[in-house]
Amino acid sequence: MKYDNALFAQHLAGMVKFPTVSSADPDKTRVDDFFALHAYLEETYPLVHKTMEKEIMGKCALVFHWKGTGKSGKLPVLVCAHQDVVPEGDWQGWTYPPFSGHIDEEGILWGRGSGDCKSTMLAELEALEGLIGDGFVPDYDIYVAFGYNEEIMGGPGAACQIIADTFKERGIRFGLVLDEGGGVMQTENGPVATINIGEKGYADYEFWVEDKGGHAANPPLHNALGKLGHAMWTLEANPMPLRLTEVVTNMFKAQAPITAGEMGQLKADPEANWDALRRICLETRENNGFFRTTTTPTMASGSAQANILPEKAAIITNSRLLPGDTLEDLEAHFRAVLPEEVKFRLVKGHNPPAISSTESAGFRLVEQVTKAMHPGVTIVPGLVTGGTDSRYYCGLSDSVYRFVGGRNSGKGGGVHAVNEHVDTTTLDSSVEFFVRIFEGYADAE
Repeated sequence: MKYDNALFAQHLAGMVKFPTVSSADPDKTRVDDFFALHAYLEETYPLVHKTMEKEIMGKCALVFHWKGTGKSGKLPVLVCAHQDVVPEGDWQGWTYPPFSGHIDEEGILWGRGSGDCKSTMLAELEALEGLIGDGFVPDYDIYVAFGYNEEIMGGPGAACQIIADTFKERGIRFGLVLDEGGGVMQTENGPVATINIGEKGYADYEFWVEDKGGHAANPPLHNALGKLGHAMWTLEANPMPLRLTEVVTNMFKAQAPITAGEMGQLKADPEANWDALRRICLETRENNGFFRTTTTPTMASGSAQANILPEKAAIITNSRLLPGDTLEDLEAHFRAVLPEEVKFRLVKGHNPPAISSTESAGFRLVEQVTKAMHPGVTIVPGLVTGGTDSRYYCGLSDSVYRFVGGRNSGKGGGVHAVNEHVDTTTLDSSVEFFVRIFEGYADAE
């Protein structure tokens, strides 16, 4: 097939023009914008829509199914991405309007969702469209799943939970699942591919303190907001303990040969160098999340007016759970650290999903394709400290990887911030990655 970056860029620009913003309030998600995107995809990828069965699940999730010959006897493949994007923020901060899909003279495409993660949607659909056009017929089934509320971590009516439940009801399991995540980054020591085999759990909690309230001119020594603020300071000062997990230990060992200086020496043997690594974790935000379950306050509320004492003060926190920790462990920690007057409840959340194998045929195929495309690449099995829709499919496959195979030029950025942008001159590498995966899966061992 032909890898035409200029065409890919135009198609991606078209996707970005649809403001498919998800909202924490499901009733505020503009579903019509998603269906408008669907119409654009049908126009842009006619062979996919002609060849593959399309199904709408939930409000506007897109699921495609390509029925193969079945000759390989292999379980199906599932590739994923999400249609939704985060809010655009202050338009004044954008160099180009956030939903313009502007492509500058250097091939940089600007717009909300360009990197997270409509470029992944594009790579998967372009690969399938090209393969169908070339006459390829898989000897196994291929599924595609595009959810619509990944950016709010599913919330009520999680799209990919609906999809996963439907797959389970139909008795479908997968030999390989691929979702957004790592790519191939060029470093001083050559290319590095981070194939993420797991991710942390997620939880939003509400903490609150109730009080009598009253006039702000006659305050108590500590009102509800002051008590809750002190409680949050206490929680930050007493985090969950640092610990080594198998997935992070193996990730660090894989990174050691390409990590310069003292950190490279420490990564070579994390167990033996644990005391030194602990000290570094306490000093740097970047490494802290790999070694503990984190909790941080993100939203707060008090009274409705400056001269009113709050009768209830509330704070929302966000937690990311290290593999091996559970929501029950986290709540026990809260109870041990905080005074009884501070109440809390789980708003939404889930335990860490299962870690996928690095010994499976699926992982070996991803590794082989990556090595063939990027000679001299270092393979790092990694952990995502954020979250992806792939967690919903971990009960349906032992081989779930957050990896899109494309070359990262380092020229993209701005994910979840103003001026999100992506380098369109590298889109072909992600498309080629999925083509090679689809072509090679039937014979993977």
